[in-house]
Amino acid sequence: MSPARRGPLLLLLGVVTCLLGLAAALAPVDAEDPVVTWPRAGQAPTSTVLPLAPYRPLEFSATVPCAAAAALGEGDVLRTMPAAQENPVTAPGFVASVSGGTLTLRTGDRVLATAPAASGCVFEVTAADGGTVLTRGGAIPAERLDIAPPQVAELATDVAGPAAAGLAVTLHTDARYASSPSPLKVALLVAHLLALAATLAVVVRTWTGTRRVFDAPVRPGAADLVVLVVSCAWAVLGPLNIDDSWYALMARQGAQTGTIGNAIYQFDVTEAPFATSQYLLQWWGSLVGWGLGPLRVVPVVLGLLTWVLLRYTLAALAGRVGVRPGVVAVLAVAHLAWFLPYGISLRPEPAGTAAAAGVLLLVAAACRTGAVGLLAPAVVVAVVGMTTAPTALVAAMPLLLALPLVWWHLVHARWATRLATAAVAFAAASAVVPLGLADQTLADVRESVAVHRWYYFQYQWYSEFVHYANLLGPDDQGTWGRRLPVLLTVAVLALGAVRLAARRGTGGPLGRALGFALAATALGLVAVAVSPTKWVNHFGAVAAPATLLLGIALARGPLPRHAPVRLVGVGTVVLGVVAAVVYAGPNLWRPFSDWGQPFGNHSVLDAPIHQQVLAPHLGPLYLRSPLLWLLVAAAALWWARRRGRAPRPDRAVLRVATAGGVALMLAVFSVAPVQQAPGASVASMNLAMLTGDGCGLADALTVTVPDDATSPPPSAPPRLTGVMREGPPPDRSSIPGPVWHTDDAGTGALDAGWFAVPAGTTRLLLPLTGDLRSGQSVRIDTGAGAVTVDLPGEKLGDWRDVAVALPGPADRVRLVVDDRTDGPDSWLAVGAPLPARELPARTVLGDAPVFADQASAVLWPCQDQIAVRHGIAQAPQWRLRTGDRLEGATESTAFFPANGGTLAGIDRTATFDELPSRLDPPAGRAMFAPAHVERVRYEHPTDGYDLTVGSQRRWGWERLPTLATRDYTGRDFLG
Repeated sequence: MSPARRGPLLLLLGVVTCLLGLAAALAPVDAEDPVVTWPRAGQAPTSTVLPLAPYRPLEFSATVPCAAAAALGEGDVLRTMPAAQENPVTAPGFVASVSGGTLTLRTGDRVLATAPAASGCVFEVTAADGGTVLTRGGAIPAERLDIAPPQVAELATDVAGPAAAGLAVTLHTDARYASSPSPLKVALLVAHLLALAATLAVVVRTWTGTRRVFDAPVRPGAADLVVLVVSCAWAVLGPLNIDDSWYALMARQGAQTGTIGNAIYQFDVTEAPFATSQYLLQWWGSLVGWGLGPLRVVPVVLGLLTWVLLRYTLAALAGRVGVRPGVVAVLAVAHLAWFLPYGISLRPEPAGTAAAAGVLLLVAAACRTGAVGLLAPAVVVAVVGMTTAPTALVAAMPLLLALPLVWWHLVHARWATRLATAAVAFAAASAVVPLGLADQTLADVRESVAVHRWYYFQYQWYSEFVHYANLLGPDDQGTWGRRLPVLLTVAVLALGAVRLAARRGTGGPLGRALGFALAATALGLVAVAVSPTKWVNHFGAVAAPATLLLGIALARGPLPRHAPVRLVGVGTVVLGVVAAVVYAGPNLWRPFSDWGQPFGNHSVLDAPIHQQVLAPHLGPLYLRSPLLWLLVAAAALWWARRRGRAPRPDRAVLRVATAGGVALMLAVFSVAPVQQAPGASVASMNLAMLTGDGCGLADALTVTVPDDATSPPPSAPPRLTGVMREGPPPDRSSIPGPVWHTDDAGTGALDAGWFAVPAGTTRLLLPLTGDLRSGQSVRIDTGAGAVTVDLPGEKLGDWRDVAVALPGPADRVRLVVDDRTDGPDSWLAVGAPLPARELPARTVLGDAPVFADQASAVLWPCQDQIAVRHGIAQAPQWRLRTGDRLEGATESTAFFPANGGTLAGIDRTATFDELPSRLDPPAGRAMFAPAHVERVRYEHPTDGYDLTVGSQRRWGWERLPTLATRDYTGRDFLG
């Protein structure tokens, strides 16, 4: 069939593909319908923890018999939110309480009804999207359309025994995103994929080109071997990205539930349509495990794929010049400059970068050969990239470079071909349906986008300066390794624009390739600018075109070969200043990867002056010195004159800065684990995970735990003076055993007397809480001497067990406390000392369910990580938080209700007792607490209800009650 006759066929295929894609997007899914019933069948009502996520059920019904209220007298007949956590705006729970002989039923501060607490009546409450209805004996005393279902973190009652008969709750949790495609949707998706494949096959064979793509074969060489070896080594050595665990948790939870949700906050809403990279991680993690080392196989493979695609792209753009060993070598340097800081991440950028490299190759091939048909698969690849993250819009930007070719194609075509071109374009773009909407409805994805916009602050395009401000900041985002590729690429982009404006050096194979790379990189940076967030990590999305641009500039120079002396001087100064700014960044690589790093004292991070000292240097010579880069330029001039060549100081500065940065990255991350030894490091944990049964921090940490024996009461009554009191502070929970406290009204002291402990005891755990920043001392006396307890030196929000090493084996100890400061920063509370022992964290945690937070989870691969399932957050027995002075990350996300934290219900019904831990063997240069191991204690049992999981079918346009509203958690719109 001739190309002219294939036009109607392509039009038909394109239209059919689009219609099938639209039908698949609107087709129904089978979603979970979990139903919780309380009490458990055949049992009396007893209080239970029930941490819903999202916090409100889709439907809620409760039966409250007046007989239960009459038997109680005073207290709560039923409560869905702990009293201390309830808030009428941010946490409105349902409460049926009795006071003064009156039963009151309310949601938040909105009273539904009051009645005498007498037997003989039954109230039934039903709440759903349409409001709340209260019935009593068939009558409707209250119908409130403005009251949504209450938030639920527990089902608690003060009524016990037979008096609670009839008290019951039934609720449908909000598991809207736990869905799978219906048989109809599966059939439409399969038909759509077949139609799309047919469309691509026909269009590529129909709209062909007139030239070959490659003038010379692309053969493997030394540069390819270097990239391969360095990439594989980097899987062990490379820095841990602070978001690696977050994306691994999403993938790990998806392996359990079948749905990629946020896992940490925003109510665990689906990440669709930006979930392609997490599905890739989910598949691989299910095969090899969830440790950082094994999971890094994915970004390494994606990085190598990107490298191969860029090699072919350069060969297509520059012909034989593009495959010369010297040109390939500098492209390898540029690739590693981007890959080492950005490409090893478990974030979506590596997948988007590989897609962008594929689009660059297809567009370059289409422009070289005139084969418009290659642009259809280019659109599909761009869509694949864009379904990884919003920043992957970069993958679509090279398509704009093919617009002149498309215009020529349309101008010289018949109307049938023009219509077929439009149909094919839309058909290729419909690839988003099987990637982004396969197991979700279009309405659910719209709701997810709304939730992300409501609960997450999003920068507008005109705030793009924030991106660069973060990059130039003194903290972890502004580290020199992350600055290096971005700032050098921007400098080359600026100088390349001057080159194009002067129309110098734009000819020849590399000159034409430079123009292509300049345009693609500029468009990529624009695409990153319109992304909703401005984190430095997102610069990795532009790595594909930027690597191409930087590699060509390294080969040919950022300025024209015969540029005027003044222009060369200006360009050299610009590159020298940029290089100085790059190496002025601190050598900070938290979390965990900072351990053992050279350059300065990494334990002092508070003052900018200390962070400046962390910049790379050799003795007194700092690489940020402009004088150093002036010397590089002068050496290049001297070398050029000696060899009788044209001076190229600009290229010399660029090459030294780029290649030196790659070498320095490899050096510092090879030195760090050696300096950290024999203590654990990211590299040593990765190696153990890749070569055996490595369990990361569970192998590295030793935890101090209470011994099986408990301390008996002191031998004599304790002596209390001043404001020292017996018992827990009024605003703190109690703990087992004797407890004493002071307040901020004065000074006080305690001599608790002698406690008998098992013979040979060498370690104790001492429970402490309070504002322990000044003016207090705590001492433990033994028969072998005394030891002063090292206080945390901070304000504690809850009890913390402090490990105390005794000066020798003891059979009795005495606790002496002195609070000498009269002021608001002086109060403390202390419990009786407990005999303790040290055990490996792996032994302490065992097989118990844990929550390892979003900054450290990939270093706890052997632990049973909890998940949000059936609209309920699984209750962990342990909480494992990151250290490295990043502790606040846990509370501000997963446990923060205003952000839709998935574990807010856990936080509302539990307390967290931290056990002391340390690295074993001792760390070489780890400066901060490596991690925090906390036992979770619940107010009630966690399994006092029955759960039945049903199913309901929802069409693609059916939207459930929105979570993106101020009425849900009190959070105002942030987007």
